[in-house]
Amino acid sequence: MYKTEQITDNSYRDIQNLHQLTFGSKHSIEYVKQKYDTEMFGLKNIGILAKSESNELAAYYGVFPITLIYETQDCLVAQSGDTMTAPEHRKKGLFTKLAKETYMLSRAKGIKMVFGFPNENSYPGFKHKLEWEFHGFMQRFTFNITTIPLCELSSKFSKLKPFYERFARNRTAKYCIEIDQINFDSFNFSKVKGNIKKDRAFFEYKLKQKNTYVVLINDFQLLIKAQTHLYIGEVGKIDDSQSAKLIETVKELARRLGCKKVIFNLSKNHWLFDILKNENTPTKSLPIGFYMIDNTIDPTEIQFSNADYDTF
Repeated sequence: MYKTEQITDNSYRDIQNLHQLTFGSKHSIEYVKQKYDTEMFGLKNIGILAKSESNELAAYYGVFPITLIYETQDCLVAQSGDTMTAPEHRKKGLFTKLAKETYMLSRAKGIKMVFGFPNENSYPGFKHKLEWEFHGFMQRFTFNITTIPLCELSSKFSKLKPFYERFARNRTAKYCIEIDQINFDSFNFSKVKGNIKKDRAFFEYKLKQKNTYVVLINDFQLLIKAQTHLYIGEVGKIDDSQSAKLIETVKELARRLGCKKVIFNLSKNHWLFDILKNENTPTKSLPIGFYMIDNTIDPTEIQFSNADYDTF
């Protein structure tokens, strides 16, 4: 038997420890606090923690609230994230139990939809046990760079991380722009009905993470993250004629940051997809899934980018 409870701010140490039990790695408590602090979107701590009768940490399932613009209106939605079950408590139905409790909590709190990008291990559970619907796959555009792979090395050797953080900060300093300088309208341009809202709250939340910056370079506004590779989270609106210059710009930025690859992840209906496919051929990435609470939202009309991942 297991006891379940909604998480609070006091649960973050348990989440930190459960992550280590499940995956063998331990995030700092500051990282956990920052990731779970979604109050700027209207809600926080939407997740359920399970413990055994002897009070052992067993499992966790939760979602991260965020704002969706749908047909010009703001909607409260959430991304599924941080699914964890300690090894000795697996195959006991905890994933399904906690997910269903979390969805009931989400509905009660006014969340209209849960979305996510499950990997191949999680996909069967979401599809067959939790009634998720799936509409296509994220598309990954990769551009290879010749450079000293400092970014990749720092991800493999923890002692190099502080050095690389300083290096990346110094290399991006002259391009970085403040929140007040960001053209939010440019980031929220969309030819479809829905997208995750790129407003002040969104950027304040994302920029708390290490090696994450908004830069203005060659007239391109870019949300970037240097973590193993250079991930382009989002691009301020450009037109087709600027595609070659955009790729040239991000490649040069990757060289400066010691990144061997530049990676874009987009849904096919994202406005940038048609521009990038003129420069490279994408590969199929993670599936795009939804647990619908408000069926007036059409999930096929929502575009996603790399910045929309909870791991970005």
